[in-house]
Amino acid sequence: MTVRRLTPKDLTAFRALWADGLMRVPTAFLFSAEEVRAFPNKDVERGLEVNLTLGVFNDAKRLVGFVSARRGGPKRMRHMADIGPLYVHPDAQGQGYGRALMEAVLQHLIDAGVQQAELVVDVENQGAQKLYQALGFHVFGRRPRSVLIDGAGRDDFLMIKALDGADLTRDA
Repeated sequence: MTVRRLTPKDLTAFRALWADGLMRVPTAFLFSAEEVRAFPNKDVERGLEVNLTLGVFNDAKRLVGFVSARRGGPKRMRHMADIGPLYVHPDAQGQGYGRALMEAVLQHLIDAGVQQAELVVDVENQGAQKLYQALGFHVFGRRPRSVLIDGAGRDDFLMIKALDGADLTRDA
């Protein structure tokens, strides 16, 4: 397995895997399949240049998973980053690809001086929750109707991890 930052050269494979994830697990993504299809390639390429998006490749050098992270924009929020989405193709799940992606993205954030990482996860996605908890994330809130999918509200858990050793559970 190889984990590396995705670049505009990975556009075709990235878009194909993203589309696969949107089809299989629409609750794992903020954007709908229709919205993603409407994004011009130049915008997706720009996102790969600006945001941190890591891909994991199997031994056959096929992209089987990805994770993205965005650092806070305003100066007062630059100490934190949002992680997501994380997606691993079902054929590659249970083989450590998701963990490898998360460990790599967390290390990138630590190296960049980020103090905390946050993410959201569908309340019914227990597999992802187990992974995030094993990596030191904890739930600090629940967002009702975080997204509407086909008119139905889906709740998300808000999860956080200190990357600098701070105790973020004191008020939880």
